[in-house]
Amino acid sequence: MKRNLGDAMKLTGDRNQCPSCGLHFNSTAAFDKHRTGKFETGRRCRTQDEMTGAGMALRADGFWVSAPNPKWAEVAA
Repeated sequence: MKRNLGDAMKLTGDRNQCPSCGLHFNSTAAFDKHRTGKFETGRRCRTQDEMTGAGMALRADGFWVSAPNPKWAEVAA
């Protein structure tokens, strides 16, 4: 779910956006979890299917998290 550049995604606190795939993450831990492969050779972004398979969840506000939290509304990836 890539968002348009015009969408307002506030990157405050620990939130960040991947410069490679453009997805938004609620924390550095979630960002790190979405990367896979060895450094310097073959490091890449996981696909959205791979992220959900790894236990990550996409929140309704468009930010990926490391794991679902019942306090937040998630959406199907």
